[in-house]
Amino acid sequence: MNLSDSDFELFGLPARFSLDKEALSKAYLRLQNQTHPDRFANASAQEKRLAVQWATRINEAYKRLQNPLERAIYWCELQGEAPRAQQSQLPPALLMQQMDWREEAEDIDSPAALEELMDAVAAEKRRCLGVIAREIDEERDAKAATHTAQALMFIDKFLLELQKKLEQMEDAS
Repeated sequence: MNLSDSDFELFGLPARFSLDKEALSKAYLRLQNQTHPDRFANASAQEKRLAVQWATRINEAYKRLQNPLERAIYWCELQGEAPRAQQSQLPPALLMQQMDWREEAEDIDSPAALEELMDAVAAEKRRCLGVIAREIDEERDAKAATHTAQALMFIDKFLLELQKKLEQMEDAS
């Protein structure tokens, strides 16, 4: 076990989008048990620092692998792609859908209608998660997965905007 191991290696899991969540949780608990700083209370200052580094590394990796979008982005990065750094390359159909969603969101004046739009956007997110699972696990296509990850980043951001608008509507009523 090395601090520079990939998150997947760290947890002893295959580098895939679809993960065994139970295996991830068990590996996390095992690693936490082995490296928790409290276990090194009587150790040297260097060993304590190393324990803190390990605990931080394990927590960050676990958080990343638990989140499907973060896991996909990370996998793409391991393949040499940079979904966050590249100019957004959203498919033309999603660009059109994005404009339609934004126009619809502007015209919505009731929480119920906004929730319907949120459901439609969430359905598109689920569809994209299925696509990216295939691109990563079956096709091993990092470029395609990068484009899908960028679409998912947009969808997540848009869902947050809609959630904020919903909260504002509910606060106003």
